[in-house]
Amino acid sequence: MYFLPTAQQMKDSDRYTTNMIGVPSLVLMERAALAIADRVNEYLNWTIGAPGTEPKVLCVCGTGNNGGDGVACARILCEQGINAKAALLGDPGKYTPEMEKQVNIAANWGVPLLRDTEWIKECIQNADVLVDAIFGIGLTRDIEGEYEEIINVMNDALGYTISADIPSGIDADTGRIHGVCVYADETVTMQYRKRGLLLYPGAGAAGEIFQASIGIHRMMPAREDAYSLTENDLYEIIPERDPAGNKGTFGKVLIAAGSPGVSGASYLAACAALRSGCGMVKIIAPEENREILQTMLPEAMLAVYRTPEEAAEALRDNAPWANVIACGPGIGTGETGRALTNAALEQKRRTVILDADALNCLVGRADALNYHQNVIITPHMGEMSRLCRKSIDELKEDPAGEAAAFAKRHGCICVLKDARTCIGLPDGGIFINTTGSSGMATAGSGDVLTGIIAAVIARGCRNDTGTAAACYLHGMCGELAEEKLGPSFMKADDIIAELKEVL
Repeated sequence: MYFLPTAQQMKDSDRYTTNMIGVPSLVLMERAALAIADRVNEYLNWTIGAPGTEPKVLCVCGTGNNGGDGVACARILCEQGINAKAALLGDPGKYTPEMEKQVNIAANWGVPLLRDTEWIKECIQNADVLVDAIFGIGLTRDIEGEYEEIINVMNDALGYTISADIPSGIDADTGRIHGVCVYADETVTMQYRKRGLLLYPGAGAAGEIFQASIGIHRMMPAREDAYSLTENDLYEIIPERDPAGNKGTFGKVLIAAGSPGVSGASYLAACAALRSGCGMVKIIAPEENREILQTMLPEAMLAVYRTPEEAAEALRDNAPWANVIACGPGIGTGETGRALTNAALEQKRRTVILDADALNCLVGRADALNYHQNVIITPHMGEMSRLCRKSIDELKEDPAGEAAAFAKRHGCICVLKDARTCIGLPDGGIFINTTGSSGMATAGSGDVLTGIIAAVIARGCRNDTGTAAACYLHGMCGELAEEKLGPSFMKADDIIAELKEVL
């Protein structure tokens, strides 16, 4: 599990390490520079080895401590006999003390230090490797002037680009671009991964991410901390199957889904739940869908209805049987959809997952979520926009923050689905999911996720980590399906098919 600090948490931890633990800031800077230099060497060793060639490395440095990392990196590479230079951008009067110290050390060592803008541009275009050390995690304003000009030249150059800590121009907390940014081939991030490296558009600029431990001591964790799971975490979160268990042991899921003539959502959610290892699934569906559901998925039980009143009564009657209730896919937003949503929210002793139309039935009355302590909502950006009355563009400015704020405000778990799904928790914490593929942007993918979440929790997982694990599984399946089929050919049941390999 990766800890994902905010920029402020990272700065506080850095100061704590220096002021309270006693590790000098220059020691941390040297370790960061060594980590970057190691990645430069790794690239040079594998890709540039023709006889008679001397690869050229240019470290492009700003005035802050990120720039100090770059200057120190250039010196270390020179020590190793590599043709490395440091390009110094900005006003020397704005150097941090550590940056000024590194520049003096580099000058004494004989590292070539470039200050002329035109000469820097020419060197950028001729470099085999570019180290981006212009701006670090503290950037909060849009980039302009000389910096913008240099970054554009770097992005047009052919050299392999390695960013120090985070690509310059990317917001460390939200992943948004401050005007322009460096598009790196890889990023060496110091001590912890930053949220902006995982959230788009920042994730699209980071390239491959390498995490370097440089000795920064983490301060006491806060409730609002963010994490991302790894595949190894799934072994701890999802329980092993009891060899002496039975179908009841592995959880029972009740799914209210579909409407007259709309049976696909019911099938996808129920099939995903069964394929994710839960023991029993019962679908609440309209009478018109009985035959097709019994044909497509005979393993699922059915409770059918003809009227909105019967639909709500079917949910109430079957709720005591279930461990988890999922409501919403394909139910519509009319009288039946509202009746099912209201009946689901009455079941306060069960975990309730609300998706799709159930969320649309809550538009204008999201406070109804406040009275249930075990609700998981799974909105995509459009549904979230309607729920919290914000534009999609506003939500995309800080999706992790929006998911966490909504979850905390309403006491629920909020799975905000997008290219990077963000899972907000009632205590303000966040999981950022890192799996998935563009091929998953297809009708029914969300219904599959609902089924997987329901099954994972029904099998005995906690609501918070179980939801995060289910999102991770869902994304893994999408990645495998895209590998085999390509993103344009995929449909939702291809995600279900990959559960066999993933589980």
